[in-house]
Amino acid sequence: LRQTTMFDEGKKNGFEFMPNWIDIGQYTALDVCEQYQHAKSYKYLSKDDEANYNNRWLQFRGDFVGRTNEIVQRVRQRIQSTETHVYANWIENGHQYGRHKDAMPVLIVQLWNNISYCVESEIGEEKHTAYVLKPGDAIYIHNGTWHTPVIFGERMTLSFGWNR
Repeated sequence: LRQTTMFDEGKKNGFEFMPNWIDIGQYTALDVCEQYQHAKSYKYLSKDDEANYNNRWLQFRGDFVGRTNEIVQRVRQRIQSTETHVYANWIENGHQYGRHKDAMPVLIVQLWNNISYCVESEIGEEKHTAYVLKPGDAIYIHNGTWHTPVIFGERMTLSFGWNR
């Protein structure tokens, strides 16, 4: 018997939805604010939109603090990730990246509130599917797979990637 590797289904279809992938416990707005303030004070923020503009912040570099750090470290150990990004919004219908594809495979892990992802695969039978990610849910998106995040409201999402 062939031993299956993590995300085999995602590699075959272009994506794989994994509800309740990790237990994150009670992750709250205070945890989000703690990470935001940490990233802001150390100048790790890649984007920090003004209030009444898009009300989003992104962190593509730097370290993590508190409960966010605990979760990042647990996921990194589990999947051997080489980088972690934070995507967060403070309002409903906040700005997001729109339809795009990444050069590397990514694992999206939802931490705070919900987000939806529409994914399109040219390599598997599933051609176009949408999932709502709740805290602890994850979706693996193979490199080259088109996907679109849909923002419902306040949220914080982690994206883990691997260098090829």
